[in-house]
Amino acid sequence: MEFRQIGYFLEIVKSGTFQKAADRLGLTQPAMSRQMALLERELGCVLLHRGSRAVRMTAKGELFLSYAERMKDLWAELKEGMKEPGRELSGTFSISAGGTVSAWILPQIIKRILTEYPGLSLSVREGDAQETKDSLLGGDADLGILTGPVNEPGLVEMEFLSDRIVPVASRGHEIFRKKRIRLSDLEDQPFVYFHPASAVRRAVEKKTRKLGKKFRPRIVMELRSVESVVKALETGLGIGFLSEYSVGKELKRLELPELFAERKFYLCHRKFVRSGLSLLVDKIRSAASVVRP
Repeated sequence: MEFRQIGYFLEIVKSGTFQKAADRLGLTQPAMSRQMALLERELGCVLLHRGSRAVRMTAKGELFLSYAERMKDLWAELKEGMKEPGRELSGTFSISAGGTVSAWILPQIIKRILTEYPGLSLSVREGDAQETKDSLLGGDADLGILTGPVNEPGLVEMEFLSDRIVPVASRGHEIFRKKRIRLSDLEDQPFVYFHPASAVRRAVEKKTRKLGKKFRPRIVMELRSVESVVKALETGLGIGFLSEYSVGKELKRLELPELFAERKFYLCHRKFVRSGLSLLVDKIRSAASVVRP
């Protein structure tokens, strides 16, 4: 068995067909089929059923997949452990994160790192918490940034940044005509919230739940993206909650500490890391010190 055959198998499963896998790896379809036939002959079992449109794994194939993924991770760990100290950070890495991090935190960090390492390529995929976890566990993302603690089997996590979520409204909002804003002043005000599955909303509701009947927001909008919430608030459609990192010049914070919520961001990756990822994590954590709300 050759390690490249394991890589071919993983690519076929990911791509769905021999031809697509061959195209992505720069091989011919017959060459790919020949390597899989040799692998199956050595193992003494059929791993893949060849259909007219797509392949599907046999029971033995599904078992082999679990071993193949572990061997791929182990190979990445081996290369990471054997690299020379001080080696230049290069290659292509993908990062998955939520809207706040993707829009207001990562751009500054990435720009700083790419200036230091021009041979490095970083891509960012925006997604909610579940999408980020799935991307990490499925191998589609090398690094994820999640609200935590994460406590996800198969992932290593480390604290990254602290964030404060605060109530805000447009600077021209009527609420700011009051000399002092009280919680009771919000009773009849419309609120713009994130969708129920968002990390911001969960953090806010965890905090405001303790207030009971003192705070029952009249929610008129539930939006998915940070940009949508920001635009709605800037237009004056209501009061909402945002990370301090995403509060721009058109918005103003309501000084109501009882509504302030805290959360922490964590850097996460699979247990067996590919070459260079540990160094990239160190650089991201170091560069984060220059990012301020």
